[in-house]
Amino acid sequence: MTRFQFARPALISGALLAALILAGCAGVPEAPVAGPAPIETGPDFLALPGSDAPNPAWWTGFDDPELSRVVETALAASPVLRGADYSVSETEALLRLALLSKSPNLASSASATVSRPTGGNDDFDAGGTAALASAWELDVFGRLGDTIAAARYDEAAARELRRDLAVTVASETALAYIDLRSAEARLAVGETNASVQKDSLDLVQTLFDNGRANELDLARAQAQYRTTLASLPVFRASIADARSRLAALTGQAATLPLDLDTAQAKRIPRLVAGLDTGTPEQMLRRRPDVRRAEARIGSALALGEAARASLFPRITLNTSLFGVISDTGVAFNEDSIGLSFGPAISWSGPDLRRVYVQIDVNDARTLGAAADYEAAVLDALSDAETALSNYVTERQRRADLDAALTAARRSYELARLRFEQGLDSSLDVLDAQRTLLDAEDRLAVNEAEIARRAIRAYRALGGVWTDEELTAFRAG
Repeated sequence: MTRFQFARPALISGALLAALILAGCAGVPEAPVAGPAPIETGPDFLALPGSDAPNPAWWTGFDDPELSRVVETALAASPVLRGADYSVSETEALLRLALLSKSPNLASSASATVSRPTGGNDDFDAGGTAALASAWELDVFGRLGDTIAAARYDEAAARELRRDLAVTVASETALAYIDLRSAEARLAVGETNASVQKDSLDLVQTLFDNGRANELDLARAQAQYRTTLASLPVFRASIADARSRLAALTGQAATLPLDLDTAQAKRIPRLVAGLDTGTPEQMLRRRPDVRRAEARIGSALALGEAARASLFPRITLNTSLFGVISDTGVAFNEDSIGLSFGPAISWSGPDLRRVYVQIDVNDARTLGAAADYEAAVLDALSDAETALSNYVTERQRRADLDAALTAARRSYELARLRFEQGLDSSLDVLDAQRTLLDAEDRLAVNEAEIARRAIRAYRALGGVWTDEELTAFRAG
């Protein structure tokens, strides 16, 4: 029977080591914060009617199926989101690596030698060794668990960054589509008015030739017509710019033709669904930038706890099985096989200055993450409040612009009729034409701006996607 005997000096050394560890770890600094600090949102948040969360597929709330198609194409084809996918995969792999730290680590080795002794002996000796070793760190003080928790938070942060990028891709695609249709509509308005102004110019020219109009009338008609013509290339350039942006956002080169439904051309989409906002608290829980900032606090706190655990010793259980192989004809016997097992203790002390400095580093990062979280919350509240206020303001202008356009059309009809009857000069017709063009253009701008501000409001409200919803949208 094998007996294990412990020498008295070993017991004394162990007791002395334990005393040093207890002395060194007596003062463990507390974490600088407990978690994300609550921020008062106040009662004055501008919430539109309806307490439900916004529609996750908010682009379907517009009366334009082509808008839905291009947004979903962008979500599926965007290389930016593919890059975010790889970042998420990286953090998932790092989490698996952290989880493996809690399982035994197995390692094996083998070696072989052939030798010939000196002295004229022609015999060769062959031999070798083989070993199997296992090391398992016991997470007595929680260092490994805290490292795993930090990896989980890092994975969550990567997912929220991907969601934030998806919100941006969807909204920027929708905005580019609105810009395209707005430029097409304004070009159509300009071309129509240019045609009407050309007819007026021809009429004034005829009257001038017959002595019924003066040169001033003719010059004014020419100036107005040419001014309108000068605006048309600007709209065509805006169309080309919007098409290029749409191509890049949907994952294709701008030099390739963009496949769009021509039936929707010149038609600015309108939001026909209600824009629900929910409460400020719900909005903050949806915002991916706020959720990412919160995850970064969690990761920093977990790494801080792992650093504090380094004040304590690491205990590892080691086991080794090894054998010697020779050419004696017996591969293994009781003399050629060895076995060892037992715990090992390692500690950074008694000089723990580096450990305390690392704790200070992690605490500073934690405080920085907490400050970033506070800034993200305040920015989110400001962003949502501004976006909703702008949306409401632009919608309020719509009724007056509609009425102004109706009045401008009637004014132009009357001015032209009175001019043809000789009751008014061509100046009145030109002025009425200018007012009509301005009213039509203002209404087109307003329609596009309402759509843009609705899109920005949806983006400010957080995109309202879960990871599962985003996956479903991108799968089509």
